[in-house]
Amino acid sequence: MDNEQLNVWLDRLIDGDPDAFEVIYGMTKNKVYATVAALVAHPADVNDIVSEIYYQLWRALPGYDRARPFLFWLNGIVLRQISSWRRQLWRRFRLLEKKNRLSVEQHVERPEEPVLENEAQREMQHLINQLPFKLRIVIIYRFYYDFSHEQVAELLQIPLGTVKSRNHLALKQLRKWLDTQANEEAGSEHVNLGRN
Repeated sequence: MDNEQLNVWLDRLIDGDPDAFEVIYGMTKNKVYATVAALVAHPADVNDIVSEIYYQLWRALPGYDRARPFLFWLNGIVLRQISSWRRQLWRRFRLLEKKNRLSVEQHVERPEEPVLENEAQREMQHLINQLPFKLRIVIIYRFYYDFSHEQVAELLQIPLGTVKSRNHLALKQLRKWLDTQANEEAGSEHVNLGRN
């Protein structure tokens, strides 16, 4: 969908057209769900956060600067909601026992389009999920959204050098984990061949 069509749907949404919300939701839900799922540790929280993101989108839409890309603006909302959720989670953590808070994991319904389709991609997603949040968020915006270092710095409101440093550290850690896995697999194949 081009910007002209998008602006028509955004105008209709501002005017209260529920069909416009469905169209915009349909255009963005896969990216939003995938981003939230990649940045949130507990799958049970994903639907709540996504609901809040779309509520905030509806509230903030009249102030949207049409000179900026819509997806970039929407990701700003995603980041703020995830940060807000993380603060709330920390407050709850301090008030409740960790065991009670983490004991129940619910199944989360995901959009039809899987973010990662093959085994190698799933393995990479698993490794990315093991990165600290500050590194993981940079990797997701750099490689899943193809944002430039400058765009990631603007979105996260951190210096450009920090983005580059976090990107470098994350890639270094991922390479280290992948090398370790490759060495372990090569070692196990060598052992199996020796038994034959």
